[in-house]
Amino acid sequence: MLKKTGRILIVVMAVLVIVLSVGGIFGAWGISSAVSNVTLKVFSVIQTGAQVVDSVAGRVDTLVQTARSEVQQAKEMVNTAASNLQENRPVLTALSERLDNRLGPTVDKVQEALTPVHDVLVTVSGAVSFANSVPFIQERAPRLDQLDQTLSDLSGLVADVLQLRTTLRTAVTEKADQLTQGVATALTDLATRIDGKLADVQSSVQAVQSDIVALQARIQRLQSVLLLLFNLIALLATLVYIWVIYSQVVVIRHHWTRPTSFEIAPTTPDQITPAAPSEAVTSEIDAPPSIQHAKEDEVALPVETPPAAAASDLPEKEN
Repeated sequence: MLKKTGRILIVVMAVLVIVLSVGGIFGAWGISSAVSNVTLKVFSVIQTGAQVVDSVAGRVDTLVQTARSEVQQAKEMVNTAASNLQENRPVLTALSERLDNRLGPTVDKVQEALTPVHDVLVTVSGAVSFANSVPFIQERAPRLDQLDQTLSDLSGLVADVLQLRTTLRTAVTEKADQLTQGVATALTDLATRIDGKLADVQSSVQAVQSDIVALQARIQRLQSVLLLLFNLIALLATLVYIWVIYSQVVVIRHHWTRPTSFEIAPTTPDQITPAAPSEAVTSEIDAPPSIQHAKEDEVALPVETPPAAAASDLPEKEN
């Protein structure tokens, strides 16, 4: 009875382990899916921010290049027209209007485009910092200080562009036949300074764009590696649980289908029967061939029976 109870308990425990193992398989893939979704969401923020920064940086680079071309052309035209203002006054007037219509708005567009990039980079930096909380992930966030310096330079650049436009407009409206050396020098110095600041802004924007593109490529590789790692861990856990389930099935089959006839039943001395061979059989088996043939002949001889008494003699004996 104790053995039967023990087998039942073992089977119940094996069934419980199987149920827990099946739940572990679903749990492993559920956790893998949840972690993968969190990873995709975090990396999606980084990827989206990187795409926005890359797009804006490309547009800003084009705008800065256009502004630099305008400033360089203005510098050359001022140097050419300064010697004869009366004759080149229409040229300088057109140049002043061009700077008002193109250079000023272009610099304003550059500042307007870079201002939201700062907020995007702050979001990307937060997502990168969250990803770095994982022990084996160490990514470098975009450099916000460089972008802040660029925005500060743009504020001073807007003031220089306004000063260049005002100075050129004043020089055009004067009645002098030629620009004084001081005014010409001021205009060329302003144009050179604006061109230098625009070059700094362009190099800074290109550096930010290069960093964000490299970050985007690293994030893509890291995302692929992490998703593959999560799937491999879930697959390994599944294989382990399957092995546990198989082992418990073997245990159940061993204890549940074990017949009672295989158990050793107690025996009494009366049930024990000797299995010793007969001495006659043993002696006949061990005897030489000649003796065996003699015994066969003896067996083959007919047995003589005494003659039957005559029927006539019987009454006499009775009498």
